[in-house]
Amino acid sequence: MLYFSINSPDNHHLGFLVLMDNDDSTYTNGASGYYAVKAQADEADIQACSVQWQILQQLSQHDSLSWYRQSDYVQFCDAENNIIGRLQQQYLSLCGQHFLLNDLTGTL
Repeated sequence: MLYFSINSPDNHHLGFLVLMDNDDSTYTNGASGYYAVKAQADEADIQACSVQWQILQQLSQHDSLSWYRQSDYVQFCDAENNIIGRLQQQYLSLCGQHFLLNDLTGTL
């Protein structure tokens, strides 16, 4: 499992992202798995990033969200398996909104 905090580009904390792989594939090319989003922020951060917050809040309500690794990025899908975003390095894009991730793996 990989753990990340989710921040807006201007560094408002908005929640957390957890990636779980299907078969201990160590996230190599062609790997796949599931992810979970937890929207969690202070009221001031919610107000400052309301559109981004709403996207994370909606994704937090779903259990079966999947991801697929493609060469140097990870593709994210919604509950209906439609592509909704991608992760490349620490940059996350979901539903047209941009976020920055901070790797928490190993610190929890």
